Amino acid sequence: MKRIVVSLTVAVAMLFSSCGSAPVCNANTQPAPASYEASFVESSGTGEMMIKATGIGCTMEEATAEAKKTAIWFVLEGGDKPILKSPAEKTKAVGLAQQMYANTAKYIRYQSEVKGKAKQGDKTKLTYLFKVDVAMIKEELVSNEIIASEDEIGEQIGMPTISVFADKGGDYAKTAVAVIQEYFTDNSFEVYKAEQGDKVNNLVSKISTLEGAETDPMHDMALSLGSDIYAKINYSGGAGSMGTAKASVVVEVYETASGKMLGSTTGYSAERKVTDPNALVQEATNDASAKILSQIKKEWMEMAKKGKPFKVTVLSNSTDGAGVDEAVYGALKKMSQRPIKRLAGGKSTFSYIVYIKDVPNAFELFQSLKGTYSGPGKLEKVSDTGSFLVFKAASSGNIELTIE
Repeated sequence: MKRIVVSLTVAVAMLFSSCGSAPVCNANTQPAPASYEASFVESSGTGEMMIKATGIGCTMEEATAEAKKTAIWFVLEGGDKPILKSPAEKTKAVGLAQQMYANTAKYIRYQSEVKGKAKQGDKTKLTYLFKVDVAMIKEELVSNEIIASEDEIGEQIGMPTISVFADKGGDYAKTAVAVIQEYFTDNSFEVYKAEQGDKVNNLVSKISTLEGAETDPMHDMALSLGSDIYAKINYSGGAGSMGTAKASVVVEVYETASGKMLGSTTGYSAERKVTDPNALVQEATNDASAKILSQIKKEWMEMAKKGKPFKVTVLSNSTDGAGVDEAVYGALKKMSQRPIKRLAGGKSTFSYIVYIKDVPNAFELFQSLKGTYSGPGKLEKVSDTGSFLVFKAASSGNIELTIE
């Protein structure tokens, strides 16, 4: 009987002991965030980004700290436009990234109230909006030689010159143009501004007509200005619900010489009540600018490797035209590592799109051609603007651009 009582006492004691020990919540002890739940909200300027980020932790304080780490991670590696793009850059950045995760307050300029709260097992999930200083993060990555600076890239391959045009959207599209021009300028691009009343160069207009293609006035203006790249801006706005409004801005970017599209994206604003819609236009444009910038850089670096495109137009006469065409084409072919595209022309006018490495502008291209040309007459430069070169060649007689 005593044995039964002792056993029962032990069992009861064990039962109470097990009920009294609550499960242990294991905090994240790694430098990196425990979760990677984050999304882009808006670009509030050329050096800042608003991120919606979620953190998970055993306490409210831990979950908040984790959310901040997630926001920093998103700027470094997340989304469709991370700062660290290659595996090599991510590997080199591990140590510095851990320092950033340990000192998030240095890079976060704004924290909202809690936007979402949920339980996940024994932990708490919290969601916030954070405004992150992207410019400072980039500066530290550059100073630690993890990524190249914009100036360094520009010195290596030469950053392109850009013209920006309002396509559709009236005054709001003009607001978008001003915002994206500032964005490009802040990122080391040289921006050419087409002033009101500027006209397409008469020579450009004639050549476009001769080539027979449907002319784009913005392309012709970009050629006239000597821009390597030009961008078209389309604005569209709309009413939201409960008296709110929103905006979207479409940006299309083209390489001027060839007319090839380099990138296209749409930027969106949040839906909110505003007294001046221009605030939404600026927000949407900043969103689009951040997206299109990475597309431009990627394409431009590819051009640096394979050759920058030039548009070359040669004027001659009907007598020497065939010989000039053959000699110029042969000279260009020796300089180019890619096939040459011939554009429509007449018996005495010829246009080409040619891709050439290590030649920064049309003037230097002309100097190189002069040294290798072996056709009728001598080459005489007519015009060189950016990546657009026009020259003439004939053994005798007058040379004029004739629309045939």
